[in-house]
Amino acid sequence: MDWLIAAAQQTSTSTSPVWLAPLLGGVGALLGGSLTSTVAWRVLSDTKKARTRAEEKVATETITAALLEVRQTYRKGEVGTGPAPDEFEHWPDYLLSKLGAAEVAVMAFSSEDLRKRLTSSLDLLLWGAHDSQLLYETRLGSSRVVAYAAHHDALACLGANLRGEPLPDAAERWTNADHQMRWQDEQVRRAEEGE
Repeated sequence: MDWLIAAAQQTSTSTSPVWLAPLLGGVGALLGGSLTSTVAWRVLSDTKKARTRAEEKVATETITAALLEVRQTYRKGEVGTGPAPDEFEHWPDYLLSKLGAAEVAVMAFSSEDLRKRLTSSLDLLLWGAHDSQLLYETRLGSSRVVAYAAHHDALACLGANLRGEPLPDAAERWTNADHQMRWQDEQVRRAEEGE
């Protein structure tokens, strides 16, 4: 510490002002700190994006597996007609047992539009595909047609998200079924609220 005091008391033989060295040191510290903060922020940002992508990939795998399992159910026969499989009393209960994990996995996606599309497709599989009023109003005819439209839309949206592409346009069958199901849900809500 004594050497520092002695150095400060010596007269400078340099022509630069005494305040220049501390100023340059301060500027250097400011630039160094800014650069360090920027790099740290960038690393944290990249880490967060990587974690989000990893979570979305796991969610995609979960939803895809559930969709493929339910597709087999729809291929075997008309869903909603006849007794529900296994120990289930109603078809929606059976389908919910297969698609429940997929419904939860939808929440992992950062895109609100993707979450809405996937939720609508899953709702069509759970409730709409075997709803006789929806099938009649949309003239789609069978639960398989609605289920196929829901499966196709969900898988197309998941694939686009994995590739970093915008969501594809929904097919007309999917759009008609989704609008009809929403309309029916709104009518039920109004009836329950006494409107």
